[in-house]
Amino acid sequence: MLRRRVTKFMTLSLRDRILFLKIWVLLCCVALLLRLLDYQRTCRLLERLSPSRADHDGATEDGMAYALRLGRLTRIAGRYVPTNGTCLRQALLVWWLLRRKGLPAEMHIGVRKRPAFVAHAWVELDGLPVNDHADVGKRHKPLAGLPHRAGVDSDPQRQDPAPT
Repeated sequence: MLRRRVTKFMTLSLRDRILFLKIWVLLCCVALLLRLLDYQRTCRLLERLSPSRADHDGATEDGMAYALRLGRLTRIAGRYVPTNGTCLRQALLVWWLLRRKGLPAEMHIGVRKRPAFVAHAWVELDGLPVNDHADVGKRHKPLAGLPHRAGVDSDPQRQDPAPT
C-alpha cells in the first residue's frame, strides 16, 4: 500500500510534488489554528496574511489552471494528513493560498438536507468551484448570512462580540 502511494506521488511533476508537500504541511497548520482559535479568528488571521484585495477582478487562464491544480492536490493531501483534512480545512487553505496569489477566491459553506444533513465548504474562483465538483453549489444550499469571503462580515454595522 505504501509502495503504491509513493509510486503515485512520484508520477506527479516535481512542481506538483513540492506543492503537494507544502499543502500537506499547511493543512496541518490550518487544523491546528482551527483547534487553537475558532473559525472566525482563524479566518481573520489568514486574511491578515493575505493581500488586502485581489490583484485583478477575475482569474486569468493561468490563475484558473493554478487554482484547479491547487484544489486537486489539496483534496488528495486531505486524505493523508494526520489531523483529518476536512472540507472546511481544505477550503480555508485553498482560499488563503489563492488570495495570497492575488486571485479573488470566495469561500462558500452550504448544507444539504437529504439523504442526511451535511454541511460542506468549497472555494470558487470566477463562480467556478476549484476544489470540488462543478455542481457543488447546486447540491448544497448556502448558509444565510455567511459572507462569500471567509472571515469577512457581510454586515459592516455588525460588531464582533467581545472575546470571552
